[in-house]
Amino acid sequence: MGSKINKGMQVQMVVDNMIAVLEQSLGTSAGRANLANLRNSIGKPLSQSVEVWPLVYGFMPDHFLGDGTKITFQERAVFTSLGLYALHQQGKSQTVALREENRRSIGQSFKQMRTEEDSKAVDRRFNALVTSQTYEELVHYLRQMIGLLKAKTETQIDYGRLAQDLYWFQRGYGEKLRLSWARAYYCVEGNKKGAEDDE
Repeated sequence: MGSKINKGMQVQMVVDNMIAVLEQSLGTSAGRANLANLRNSIGKPLSQSVEVWPLVYGFMPDHFLGDGTKITFQERAVFTSLGLYALHQQGKSQTVALREENRRSIGQSFKQMRTEEDSKAVDRRFNALVTSQTYEELVHYLRQMIGLLKAKTETQIDYGRLAQDLYWFQRGYGEKLRLSWARAYYCVEGNKKGAEDDE
């Protein structure tokens, strides 16, 4: 990914900063309204998400912004990640966003749902997610999986990292992300250490 990595990291930082601001108003009426507006923006064209423009665009660097009706990969990744965060955060008093020092992929977070009695059903949903061919399909399955995670566990998600992944997916790095998420999701910790010892 070379020098392009900087753009992905910038997307991650914007989302991290935005979530830190949103967390300051958790539990307040203004905070609940912000989260509701972000949730309602999921899957809607950005041009129809008027309520979240003042909230989100104030944190975006100028070079993230599209020209005319063109939406940049950065804009789409930021808005999507924040909408998914708002979906996950709904009704919770503690933050659902993983702190920056504990970065991990979405595969590691979803792995927490793999209990013996549920693993096949969860695996099917995860496999549908990682084989998504379009951005819209990916967001659809992410929304389903995050809803399931919210109902089953208290696991946090690294939304900054997710935003970066969404950016790279749009840039054509879907195959790399699929493998990264699948490795994190299916890897058994003991096996990972054993493989490292064999090298």
